[in-house]
Amino acid sequence: MIDIAMLSCNRKRITELCIRELQARTSTPHRLIVVDNGSEDGTVEMLEGLWEESLMDKLVLLEENKGVHFGFNTLLDLVESEPYYICTDADLIPSVPVDGKDWLKRLIDLAEANPEYSAIACRPHILIGEPPDRFDNCGEIREMSHIGAHLRIMNVEQVRAVGGWDRNNLKPSRNNEDWWIGKRIQEAGKKVGYSSQIRCIHLWGQGPEVENRTEDDWGYPLGSKHGHIDRWPPVSHYSWERCGVDWSTCEPKTQS
Repeated sequence: MIDIAMLSCNRKRITELCIRELQARTSTPHRLIVVDNGSEDGTVEMLEGLWEESLMDKLVLLEENKGVHFGFNTLLDLVESEPYYICTDADLIPSVPVDGKDWLKRLIDLAEANPEYSAIACRPHILIGEPPDRFDNCGEIREMSHIGAHLRIMNVEQVRAVGGWDRNNLKPSRNNEDWWIGKRIQEAGKKVGYSSQIRCIHLWGQGPEVENRTEDDWGYPLGSKHGHIDRWPPVSHYSWERCGVDWSTCEPKTQS
């Protein structure tokens, strides 16, 4: 049994979609833990409904948003599985099974075969800010200096040993949390990276290419302090359609 620890904040429709798809595509025994970081858009009521449907195993509702560092540390404190757990945002959808193995079993096998890595994330359909050939000729894992919460498998003991995320950072926004944990892990002599073969779809990205836009370059509503826009349907400049990705599998579409 492995814990999947998910942090949510606003984006009610995207969060519900991702939880339902995660459960539908995951057959490996797991516990889904969700911590909501002070949502104000109806996400709390939606999560309570999913709880009634037994789509999660633990639900914690924080009264106010204290930032991603606080949220990920709250999740880490709730984790019971060993030696690994999954640490993820609420906007990731995993690929379907390959050769009879779901994404979670494949990720566990990859972590076990590469103990020098304390954290390995699934490969998103687009890794914003990175060149398109980032995963060419890299083997099973692309080592990186930071590690996003893309259904990221982490060694529980090693993450706790480095202190988790910044416990002094309580700002209600994203604050380089991926770089923070990557640096701490690397300072401890371990590696972080992305799987080149285990894929996922990441449901946020750059704002629309239109005049009078309402979003910044990273999908945040202009003027907001935290939270990506709850765009619906969940398409964007980096949508799976534009990137040539098959929604049903999270894999690149084959050319006909």
